[in-house]
Amino acid sequence: MKSSVKLLILFIVIIVTAFIPPKHSLVGNWTIYGSGNMSINEHVELKKDGSYNVYIGDQIGERGFYKLKGSVFSIKNAKPVCGDGYWGKYKIDFYGSDSIHFILIEDTCSNRVMDIVGVNPGLRRMKEK
Repeated sequence: MKSSVKLLILFIVIIVTAFIPPKHSLVGNWTIYGSGNMSINEHVELKKDGSYNVYIGDQIGERGFYKLKGSVFSIKNAKPVCGDGYWGKYKIDFYGSDSIHFILIEDTCSNRVMDIVGVNPGLRRMKEK
């Protein structure tokens, strides 16, 4: 009797956890890859406070702000390159804990669209040193 109760509890735990999506964190450093999965010597630092920096080599090439709500990733550049205060929206897909991919939802800033979904197939989390 005890073993069947333990088996039932184990089965319930497996079923419940199978339907709970994993929590993903964007905070950290992500490598930008170009076509052919080649590193292009750029990376993105997504900070806890909702800000980001894009580094080209060791220099900051761009700054801005981001939000994540469910699977919607919103982004705004610090410089009004895309219009002052304008947020672009992208669907974000997580692949494991180390890769993400963006799909355009709404963004009229063609330069930002090209940066996020045009040239790069996604981001890969950088390994900590």
